[in-house]
Amino acid sequence: MDFKLTEEQRILQRTIREFAHEELKPLSRELDLKADPRECFSWGLVDKASELGLRTAVLPAEIGGAGLDLVTTVIALEELGTGDIGFASMFSQHLNYLLMVDKLCTKEQKDEFIPKIVEDKRFFLALGLTEPDHGTDNQLPYDAPGVALKTTAERKGDEYVINGTKQFITNGGIAKLYFIYARTNRELGITKSMSLFLVPHDTPGCSVGSYSNKLGRRLLMNVELVLEDVHIPARYLVGEENRAWGLMQGMRPSLLNTTACIIGGLREIYEMSLDYAKTRIQGGGPIIELPTIGIKLANMRAKIEAARMLLWKCAWSFDAQYEYDRKMNFLIKAFTGEIALSIINDAIEVFGGYGTDKDFPLEKYVRDIYTILHAYGNTTINLIKGMPAVT
Repeated sequence: MDFKLTEEQRILQRTIREFAHEELKPLSRELDLKADPRECFSWGLVDKASELGLRTAVLPAEIGGAGLDLVTTVIALEELGTGDIGFASMFSQHLNYLLMVDKLCTKEQKDEFIPKIVEDKRFFLALGLTEPDHGTDNQLPYDAPGVALKTTAERKGDEYVINGTKQFITNGGIAKLYFIYARTNRELGITKSMSLFLVPHDTPGCSVGSYSNKLGRRLLMNVELVLEDVHIPARYLVGEENRAWGLMQGMRPSLLNTTACIIGGLREIYEMSLDYAKTRIQGGGPIIELPTIGIKLANMRAKIEAARMLLWKCAWSFDAQYEYDRKMNFLIKAFTGEIALSIINDAIEVFGGYGTDKDFPLEKYVRDIYTILHAYGNTTINLIKGMPAVT
């Protein structure tokens, strides 16, 4: 495997790094401190990122994108994560769902929505699976009738009528098109009764309920989505009825996008800790000269490099379709989540009393890291998914 970036990748990496540090990071702290989660969102920042081509980057060039492969995508999201993990997550999730439109939707569906997505720089996508009482059990189901997913979609002539409530919906409230999972057979378990639908945001009966007032990643909108007698055309069914379980097999591993955002945030934590250690004077010299501090910084760097190499290798193996192992997506996310906690602890010890001071930038990144650890399943659920198969 060649780790040398192409000229195009270097240019993209540098461009996003400049945006993350010159535009995003300075404003993100101010937005993060707002009490109302709705006020933490910034269309101004989104517009600037969209102008860089990030919003449509994974679409094929012939339909308005840049055709980025997975390796290039995770490089870009890592850089965006150095500026703000929540903001990076907004694009990370949207790009995952954009590929779903391109790869899973019919020609009729794509002809209807892709031109709108490409032309409208504020057109974002979201997905509704998690519900107030059902999260992990939608991922590792006890496959019996009535267990897990409660949202229903009933066929009535040329329409489906959807009823239910979704929770923690990323990009909810700003999205103009939702992918919604619902049961289309109440007599069977989730793996045989789940269907996927396209629901435009302005469909009557589709509304935003509460906004999640999160500890971190506050620039990222997460909402409750309420679906009350939502009528959609039958042509908005994605794939086959009752066959949504496993529909994502063969798609790009969405977990890697999320992991890239985490690694970007960890990189910034390390850089802040390194800079602080060089300038903080104790006992007549900078604390970086103390072995106890130097060891912590060395440990932080080694763990971040290890996570990045795992991420890049898995992304490359998917792109090349060479020895690609789907279980590694879950294991890399779990591994990165585990090292993230140790890196946070080391960083706070390097900063000492200033590590939790709101006048210092470190505490925001700590909150952001804690908040992203549950995204696409927490560490435990991803370790379970990554367990070796019984032979």
